[in-house]
Parts: sequence; structure tokens; C-alpha cells
Amino acid sequence: MALNGNHSGRSRNRRLGGRGMQRILILAGIFGVLTFVVLFGKLWQLQVVQHENLEKKAIAQQTREVASTANRGTIYDANGAILAISGSVQNVILSPRDVLAGVEVEEKDEFGNPRSPSVIEAEKKQKVQDTYDLIADGMSEILGIDREDVIARLNKTNSAWQVLAKKVEDDVADQVRAFIEEHELEGCLYLTDDSKRYYPYSTTASQVVGFVNGQNEGAYGLESLYNSELSGEDGRTIIAKNASGTEMPSAYSSFTDAVDGYDVHTTIDATIQMFAEKTVEEGIEKFDVTNGAFCIVMDPDTAAVLAMVSYPDYDLNDPNAVVDATESAKLAKLKNDPTVTEEEYQDAVAQSQFKQWSNKCLNTSYEPGSTFKPIVVAAGLEEGVIDESSTFYCSGKVHVGDWDIRCSARSGHGSQTLRKAVMNSCNPALIDIGQRLGAEKFYEYWENFGFTSTTGIELPGEEKSVFWDKEEFVSPAGITSLATGSFGQRFTTTPIQLITALSACINGGHLMEPYVVQSVTDNEGNVVSYHEPSEIRQVISQETSDLVRSFMESVVNDPGGTGKNAKVAGYQIGGKTGSSQTLDSSDHIIVSFVGFAPADDPEVIVLLAYDWPQPAAPGANTTAGGVYISGGNMAAPMCGELIANILDYLGYEKSGSASTTASGVTIPRLTGMSLTDAQAALSKLGLTCRTSGEGATVTDQAPSAGSSVPAGSSIVLYLGTEKTEETVPMPDLTGMTYDQAREAMESVGLYLEATGAGQEGTVFSQSVDPGAPLEVGTAVEVKFTDIAAEDEGLSPSDLWNR
Repeated sequence: MALNGNHSGRSRNRRLGGRGMQRILILAGIFGVLTFVVLFGKLWQLQVVQHENLEKKAIAQQTREVASTANRGTIYDANGAILAISGSVQNVILSPRDVLAGVEVEEKDEFGNPRSPSVIEAEKKQKVQDTYDLIADGMSEILGIDREDVIARLNKTNSAWQVLAKKVEDDVADQVRAFIEEHELEGCLYLTDDSKRYYPYSTTASQVVGFVNGQNEGAYGLESLYNSELSGEDGRTIIAKNASGTEMPSAYSSFTDAVDGYDVHTTIDATIQMFAEKTVEEGIEKFDVTNGAFCIVMDPDTAAVLAMVSYPDYDLNDPNAVVDATESAKLAKLKNDPTVTEEEYQDAVAQSQFKQWSNKCLNTSYEPGSTFKPIVVAAGLEEGVIDESSTFYCSGKVHVGDWDIRCSARSGHGSQTLRKAVMNSCNPALIDIGQRLGAEKFYEYWENFGFTSTTGIELPGEEKSVFWDKEEFVSPAGITSLATGSFGQRFTTTPIQLITALSACINGGHLMEPYVVQSVTDNEGNVVSYHEPSEIRQVISQETSDLVRSFMESVVNDPGGTGKNAKVAGYQIGGKTGSSQTLDSSDHIIVSFVGFAPADDPEVIVLLAYDWPQPAAPGANTTAGGVYISGGNMAAPMCGELIANILDYLGYEKSGSASTTASGVTIPRLTGMSLTDAQAALSKLGLTCRTSGEGATVTDQAPSAGSSVPAGSSIVLYLGTEKTEETVPMPDLTGMTYDQAREAMESVGLYLEATGAGQEGTVFSQSVDPGAPLEVGTAVEVKFTDIAAEDEGLSPSDLWNR
């Protein structure tokens, strides 16, 4: 029995041992599977989920990537002058991680014994602080930045890229390099290539060119619209480094070259642009203009824009600075006002900045007034509802619907031909033409001249014209809208839209698409794109265009024309005046003039406007200087001078001969003649002479041949002696009448060369500044205008009353 019991116990133990082993194996298997699952999960997390992030960290630890900025393309004017260009500069980069990694402390003393961990830690902490102080002191001094800001960046110890300064010039970059070398901070501080935008002409064509933001991307103007072409493609360099941050040139490196941007060639002529800007600024000062101005100069045949001015302007090299004196004064007042919060002040700054960045020529619409009238006349002629022999009667007002609409001539123009009606800028005559056309045809020409869409000029932010709803306009209720629209009021359009339509009136009837970019070229000079003149449609015939152009020439050159102050001796100028009221204030008037030359074959057309010349007092119709507020008295003379300057620059010769002209008498060449013959020649021209020296032959004369002087002037003839080199100061002729100016000039031995209104007007400008030294006998061009004339100017009272 005992044996059997022992045997039974051993069997049971074997069975138990077998089951235990099975359990162990099962548990081991389960544990193994669980372990594998955990490891697999961790590997999945590392290799798949976090792969990209860990890869970036590894690359960041083993390599340094340095960007190389592509040079932004250059913007040129029509003659190759640089309007915007990029120059090489440097960015100063700090790597806090490498600064910390570069601080090393000996772990053993000089005898080879281990140093205390606390001592090592304290020494390392002090070395780190010393390095931080060194870098903070050096960079704050060289870069002119706040020391505490550098310390704050140094404390970002996980970062390898902290920008301390952007776009530093070469002299500063050299100081940074010297600092790095002197203190062995390679890898901790370094420089990267970048580019900086420079605008050599500063404020010239600022709203056209635009500027770049801090990321070197176009923010406004052509810089914005052509940003992708100008930007190019940045390059990069990836260089391996060791654990201490030192670059290893022999290790793996990757280089991607930067591709420079394309160049943009504009139609803007920098010289004409500066002429136009000077005209705008002088007019603003002369007429006490408070709401800015605009001016566009265009080739009417191609619609290429030669100049585009919007005032206030700004310095492209510092676009955030408000440069306009009026805006600056307003901001200064707000800043010193304790009731104005900082947020309110910053909002005002932003508004002033936006105002100077905006381009009035296409971002703002306005009521064009009488400068719109040639378009209505062209439509009437084209439809045959009027012709050159048509006549109109003006009593000073006309009743339309429930309204009496007045003419600027309150007593009326009486009976007048179509040409005279255009010269008089007569509102009732234009209302008559509009009614003969009818609302349907009027709206059709509104569409045909392009006013229902934008022009498509390649500049950002172009506004559309705002007209009446077509169904409302053509309905019986729209009769008043048709009347006011016929003389350019109660609708708005942009300057670029208006000058484009007016160009079609004088170029043979061709509505062209305006443009400011002629071509785009790559960095090897290959043409990428080229702008050919593009005709949208022909809106009127050549015959109609010729007649409208002839009427506009009469506006300037025929007696009684509202544009007579635009006349410049020796030039054929045509044009149309405009004075438009606005709805925001009875005193708020925009005075304008559109002019072109040569009148028989226009090469240039100019639209110039001054927004809100200030009256001498509320309700007055003249400025404090006595100038009647109108386009004919303000914009016309300024535009005439501008056109003359442009034609001179383009090489056009003045017309005229040695005879009596509107500006006086042109003096012939007398040198070499006998005294008797010279006296006879002068006598025929109504001139007298006095002699200097003795002899029978004229050896010199004053003024010189070709000068124009008033009839009755006395010419100096030199006989056997040289002309005196004596100089006298130019008198200030401001505000003088013709006779007063002539007397002031002759009293010091100078001669008056009168242009403009001549004896009918007062001095508007003089070609030589007061006080400038001139040789005795010099003839000086002085422009006279009839600035007190109530041409097409508007009374501050309403043009229309019930």
C-alpha cells in the first residue's frame, strides 16, 4: 500500500508539475506577446507617428540650414531709370542652443581628480552668464537693439534660430563679423544673406510703384500686383555640423541656388512724372487746397500712362511715415490730446497711412463736372441729333421736371452755336443735347465709352463708376438724372476711367485699354511678356473726333473760352474746364482741366484736378488770394504750363514767327545790321531802341533774338562795344497787372515776355524766381491769367432749385 501511495503522489506531482509548466509557458507567452505589442506600439509611435517630427529634430541637431534670399526684380521707368531695386543686406541670427552647448567646464582638477558636481554646475552657470552678457552687450551696441531683448532670446535654449536684426547694411554686418571672430562665437551668431528694397526717387510715382512689407512681399502698387514675377525663388544651403555646432564643410551639404525675380518695365517717364508732381504741389499751395489732388498724363493713341500723381503721396523708403503737412498736424494734435486714447490715435495713424497709400486716380471716384461734356457732345454728333451748325439758347437756367437747373452764367449766354456752347461750358445747352439723345442712347454711349466696367489697368484697387440704375434712368422719372448727367454731375467716375474715355474723343474715336507696364523681362534680359496697345472698340467716327477736338481747341484759344488760361504761346493746346460740386458740402468743389497737345494731332493728354480749394470765407466764391474758384482759373493755367513743359522735354518746337503774337512782339536778329536798318526793322514792329557805344553796325542786342517783349518796348543796340555783364535781381511780380509788371521789369533793365491772358489778366507765375540775378536786358517769361473771371465756376449755392 505504501508503495502504491508513493507512486500515486509522484504521479500527481508530475501532473501538477506539467500543468505548472504549461501555466508558465502560457504566462510567458502572454507576457512575450504583451511585451512585443508594447514594443511594436512604441516602435510604431517612433517610426510612424513621430517619424517626421523626430526626423526634423535629428536633422536640426546634425545640420544647419541657411536661406539665401532671391534678389527681387527691378522696376524701371520708360527710359530705363530705376524706380525700385533690391540691394544685398544681412540678417543677424542668434542660436541660443549652440551658445549653451558651446560652454564647456573641466570636470577634473589639475591633478586629475574629479571635481565636485556643485562646483562644476556653479562654474558652468557663471560661464553661461558671462557669455550671455558678452553677446547682449555687443549686439545691443552694434545693432542698436534692447539688451534685455537679447537676453530674453538667449534664454530660449531649445531654439537655433532667433533673428536679432533684419536687413542690416554692410557697415553694421562687418562689425558683427568682427565681433564673432574676436570672441570665437562661430555657430552661435551668424549672418545670412538677404535683400532690401530701395526706391531711388523716394516719393516719385509712389502710388504706382508701391512698396514691400517686412517679408519682402509686395504690399501696394506694382510691387503687389507683380509680386510673383518680381519675387523670384529663394535658395537654401544645408551644412552638416558637429556636436559643438561647428560646421563641417567636408560632410554632406546641399545647395539650391536662388533664382532672381523678373524685371518690370513701366510706361512711366520719371521726368514727366516729376513735372506733374511739381504742378500738383504748386497748385495745392497756390490755391489753398485741403483734400489733395490728382493728375494723369497719357498717350491718347495707345493709352500708355506717362505719369500718374495722387496727392498726398509718401516716401517709398519709409511708407509708414505720414509726410503730408495737414495730416501730420492732425495726428500731432491728437497725440497731445489727453482725451484721445492710444487706440484712437493708432486708428487715426492707420487712416492717414491708408489715405497716402491710396491712388486717387483709380481708387476714388468723383463727380467730373464739365470735363465730361465732350463725351456728351461726341455722342450727340455721332447720333446726328446735333451738328456744327446747331444753335442753343441759354437764359441762365432751364426747368426740368420739378427743378430749375442753373447755368454758371446766371444772366445766360443767349443764342449760341454748338462751338460757342462748348467754349462757354453752358449747362442748358448740354441738357438740350442730352434730351435730344434721349435716356436710352445716353446710357448706350455710357456703356460704349467703358463706364460700366473698370478699365483693366494693371494696378490694384480700381473702382467702378457709379451711375443711376438703367431702368430708373430711362424711365420718365429719370428726366432730371439725364439733365444733370449731361453736364457731369450726380454720378461719379474715376480719373483713369474719364481720361480713357476723353482720349477716345480726340484720337479718332478709339477706346483703348490703359496700361502702366510695357514689358516684363527675366534676369538675362529676355522678354517674358510685352504689352501691345489694345483697342476695346471704336465708339465714335474719325469725323466726330476731329470736330470734338476742334471744339476743345476753341475752348483754350478762341476769345471767351473758359480754358483761355491754359493757353501758352507757341503751343497748340486744346482742353475742357471742369468745376464740380459735391454733396457733402456746398463749399466742397473739385476744380479740374483736361488738356491735350498738339491740338491737331495729340501726342499727350493730361487730366489735372484740385480737390477743395478753400474759399476766403464760408459761402465765398474766391480764395483768400482773390482767385475765383473754378477749373478755368486754377487747373487750366497749371495744366497749360505742364503741357508746355512736357512738349519741351519731348522735343517739340514752339510755333510762331518774328511777328506780333498774343505774348507780345518777337524780336528779330539785329546783330550785324547797320544801325539805320535795325532801327527801321524795330519801328515796323512797334518797338523803339536805345544805343550803347559808338559805331554804324550793331554788334549785339538785348534782349536776344527770338525773345518776346511788349509792344512799345525799347531794345538796347550795342555799337562797337560788348554787351554789359551787369546783373540785377528779378522783381517779385506776384499779383501785378500787366502794366505794373512791365514797369517793374523795365525799371531794373529787364524785359517782360508775357504769356497767357496778357494785358487782360494778372501775374499767375514767373519763369525766374524773385531775387535771382539776371543780366541787364534779359527777357523773362511771365504768365498772366484772368483769375477773377466767373467762367464755368460754381457758386456755393445749389445749381438746381425746386
